[in-house]
Amino acid sequence: MSELKNQVLAAFAASGPLARARGSMRERPAQLAMAVSVAHAIDAGASLAVEAGTGVGKTFAYLVPVLLSGRRALLSTATQALQDQLFTRDIPAVVSALGLPVRVALLKGRSSYVCLYRVDQGLNGAASNGLRDPAIAAGLAQVQRWAMGSRSGDLAELSMLDERSLLRPLITSTRENCLGATCPRHAQCHVNRARSEALVADWVVINHHLFFADQLLLEEDVATLLPAAEVVVFDEAHQLNDTGIPFLGHAVGAGELREVARDIALHGPQWARGQQPWAHLALVLEQAAGAMGSLLRFSGAGTRRRWSGAAPEGVDAGPWAHAAVALEHALRRSESALLATADASVELQRLLVRAQKLRSLWRALVSGSSAGVEPDTVRWAEWSSGGHWRLVRAPADSSALFQHLLNGASAHGPRSWVFSSATLGSDDTLSWFTQGLGVDSVAHLHTLRVPSPFDHAAQAALYVPEHLPEPGDEIHTAALAESIARWASRLGGRTLVLTTTLRATAQIAQHLRTRVDQGRCAPLQVLEQGRASKRALLARFRNDTSGPSVMVASAAFWEGVDLVGDALQLLVIDKLPFPPPDDPLMQARGNRIEAKGMSAFNDVWVPETAMALKQGAGRLIRSETDRGVLVIGDRRLLTRSYGSRLLAALPDMRRLMDEADMDAALDALVLTRASTTGPTRT
Repeated sequence: MSELKNQVLAAFAASGPLARARGSMRERPAQLAMAVSVAHAIDAGASLAVEAGTGVGKTFAYLVPVLLSGRRALLSTATQALQDQLFTRDIPAVVSALGLPVRVALLKGRSSYVCLYRVDQGLNGAASNGLRDPAIAAGLAQVQRWAMGSRSGDLAELSMLDERSLLRPLITSTRENCLGATCPRHAQCHVNRARSEALVADWVVINHHLFFADQLLLEEDVATLLPAAEVVVFDEAHQLNDTGIPFLGHAVGAGELREVARDIALHGPQWARGQQPWAHLALVLEQAAGAMGSLLRFSGAGTRRRWSGAAPEGVDAGPWAHAAVALEHALRRSESALLATADASVELQRLLVRAQKLRSLWRALVSGSSAGVEPDTVRWAEWSSGGHWRLVRAPADSSALFQHLLNGASAHGPRSWVFSSATLGSDDTLSWFTQGLGVDSVAHLHTLRVPSPFDHAAQAALYVPEHLPEPGDEIHTAALAESIARWASRLGGRTLVLTTTLRATAQIAQHLRTRVDQGRCAPLQVLEQGRASKRALLARFRNDTSGPSVMVASAAFWEGVDLVGDALQLLVIDKLPFPPPDDPLMQARGNRIEAKGMSAFNDVWVPETAMALKQGAGRLIRSETDRGVLVIGDRRLLTRSYGSRLLAALPDMRRLMDEADMDAALDALVLTRASTTGPTRT
């Protein structure tokens, strides 16, 4: 047995340093098995994909062997919230327990840091004259006061600023509009400081988006932002494939176009006043982007539409062609104006490069040109609420990148890769993840499944109501909402409803509010995704003093929601989370599978649905003391041939057969409801 494995075993022993430092920590065989496997991968310069069920303690299981190895490491998480948790809580706990020093840096994407120059310009520069909204001006002043005292410049410190704030584009920079070394605030730049710290750190904590952005910079021959890591760990690795796709292709979206228009209106008058009709150019570009967005308003936010012909599916080719020409014309006029004045300042020179790049990308996307793009690509259009749209051409998955990466090495020798998540597959080879990421044939990749230590059969029950209409029936949502109102009233709130579409979220929330207003159920507080930030909604849901709550939400809440204890005791999933049948990425993956003589439905759609269902169901039981009921309002789970495969993906829970069983289970939860939120987990 290697020295590193012996050190890992000693660290996790009942009398070891972790147990001494964290008195409540118990031996967990699954956690130890994972930690030993991570140690083996590090020793051998190999790779490991490990599915660790909820409660295993996977964070400590990879942090401890990495720390004991003394290797430089890159630790990537799915979200910035998880980054912060890893950096501020988990890593300090492990370092303190083991008594081994390590230099750790937290690095986020550029848009996570305040740009002091853009704040200055917003308040005091040429753009300040256009601040007609007093709320925006007041917000900028508040940001400036905070920025003066912040060492990191991390916008996560600003509680008043959520992810939807209109201030964000005014106080952050992009790679395209950053002035670099010529910026008057270059010496105080928070992005540069964070990157400098990352380059000399032993460990760097990043997120998946930043990882892919860094790969893009490497391909463009720009110095990497991240150190030459000897170990790379991806937590929540199930998100890697879809996260990487947009970075591996080309895209033009409303956000980039509006930023260029905004900067034309700002920098044009500032550096070349009177030489070009700057305000008009910016307005025309904004209007062209808005017109395109009007055509792309699909039935649901986040919808992707295949774009294989003259226009995306569902969009009239005539108006589309007119809008595409108008946008290209607006970009060309802006480019011409900037070309004529670029010598006036660095700002205008950089703005010219951005406009030229956008116009080039736009022409390639609209023409269907494949120049510079890999052959196995998909072209699509997508739209989200707020008028945000994007046109994308990208590969159907991230397999080409990871096949290349896992066969490479670091500057110090072989690099170890660790992929970890609670949902990576339904078989021992974790085929959903390894095949999807294209690494199933990598010789040095090993797989491991370690089950959750929770006793789901005793802690949770599963109910599939057979009295509900078929999920395709138009009255299904209303019928389910009526049942939810009754169940939540009996339980006293503590109910989370996960839907497969934003439309269903809105409908169920409205049905519940109507029943509350009419006195047809208990006075429930109905919380709906989109009516506040995710952080604010979860805080209100956890707050017992707000009254019994039901939260109704869609995709953003299917994962990353950790409601330990009695806060959540009833989880309702409205329908089986099948991917949309017309989703262009899923269609491309299905076509690829069928070309191999396999079934797109059985080998693509069903496994994808199983993983999504498993991820959503995982919101219910988060600790050894949690108790609850999972309701899946889709009787296809019992009546269709694929139902058994989907049921097998779920934890083994006791079954409730009818409404009488359901009432009894809810009553038992009320009677045995704990007064505490449960133990601290590691």
